[in-house]
Amino acid sequence: MALPLSYNWRNLFVRKLSTALTFTVVAVVVLVLAVLLSFAAGIRASLARTGSPGNVLVIKPGATSESTSFLLPEEVARLLQTPGLARGKDGRMLLSQEMYVQTSIPRRHNGGNMANVAVRGVDDTAFDVHEDVRILEGRRFRQGTLEIIVGRAARERYQNLRIGSEVGMGRLGDRKFRVVGVFEAGGGALESEIWAPRTILSDSYHRRFASSAALRLSGPEWVPAAVSYINGPTVQLEARRETDYYRELAAKTREIVVLTTILIAIMGVGAVFAVANTMYAAVDGRRREIAMLRTIGFNRRSIMLAFVIESLLVTTLACACGLAASLLVSGSRQDYLSDVTWTVLAYELRVTPGIAAAALAVSTLVGICGALAPAVRASRTRVIEALRKA
Repeated sequence: MALPLSYNWRNLFVRKLSTALTFTVVAVVVLVLAVLLSFAAGIRASLARTGSPGNVLVIKPGATSESTSFLLPEEVARLLQTPGLARGKDGRMLLSQEMYVQTSIPRRHNGGNMANVAVRGVDDTAFDVHEDVRILEGRRFRQGTLEIIVGRAARERYQNLRIGSEVGMGRLGDRKFRVVGVFEAGGGALESEIWAPRTILSDSYHRRFASSAALRLSGPEWVPAAVSYINGPTVQLEARRETDYYRELAAKTREIVVLTTILIAIMGVGAVFAVANTMYAAVDGRRREIAMLRTIGFNRRSIMLAFVIESLLVTTLACACGLAASLLVSGSRQDYLSDVTWTVLAYELRVTPGIAAAALAVSTLVGICGALAPAVRASRTRVIEALRKA
């Protein structure tokens, strides 16, 4: 015979202070867990939406990213023989050699702290290779001019990126580029960048080589042959499917998940002790009540289950409160400095159903672990001795 749920609910308010403290500890654990996991989920989602399965990205062998790569003109020329390389409507080979540099721009928030924003120098071919890039406001830059277009996420996160504003770039920061357009890229990582005419950017930074090359193929089925050719002895560069390149950058978030797990495990242990203290206090204060329950027919298992349910009520409600608090930041834009590209990536905090399920699992585990020992102690209460002491 099980005790009614109303009995467990009423007992939560007998010791309001200890229950409130336990509730707060578990809610904080859930909030921290949800925010940290949403951070990793937001970065993965942004990078997962970047690139096309029919594109190949080429960098220098040994380079960790575009920011540490350089391609000489003769190396880029050999890429024109890549199998399956597509042509545009005008007959041009869809090969975009791109220059990748950084510039410091103050954030719109966080006190105007400087952010290392990626600047990509491209030719007009890049807009045919990166088909997901579309102008939202204004127009494209004109080649040979000090004009730039900015990603939607970059405009939202950083100062002086409105149309008509000027941004200082170049080795000395003395070249003033005017913003003439805003673009979107399917919510991917390219929206965190600034795009500029490649030749002008090359002259501004005194760099006579490209950082990478993006190739659009006639179809995804050509990717294996193209990668084999580029990685082979003829070209001797490093090629990979564009989506795979960004997926590897997203793999860095696994370290964040590991650190989150360690942090939550430490906080979870503290939460277990908080639950245990609350439940031990409840057992000590209700010995006579427990004895009476045993006398009128409730067995040991029912007593144990009652205390576990009380604990789960506290932790489940705390979980709901922590998740509700995390939803206040879900959908907000943040930025993250990658230790691979050394540029910031704007992303959106995302509290997903998977994160909610993980938070519920953690709170349930905390509730059960914290209540188990006190529940066993309650079930072993000696009826006659408890009634005598009462």
